Amino acid sequence: MGLTAREVEVVRLIASGATTRAIAEKLVLSQKTVARHVSNIFAKVGATSRSGVTAFAYDSGLMGTNTHG
Repeated sequence: MGLTAREVEVVRLIASGATTRAIAEKLVLSQKTVARHVSNIFAKVGATSRSGVTAFAYDSGLMGTNTHG
């Protein structure tokens, strides 16, 4: 997978529906830093949208063991 611990935190927040601003506030980061993390995450997981990152999070078990499948 190759995600850093911080990127995993950001993935989980994206999957929970958080905006860039909300992620920045929760993790005490600038919105620019969050945007950089999101860009890196897209590249690493092969996603082109937040919904793609959300699917990745659930498919990879990052959202816990209560999966749909």
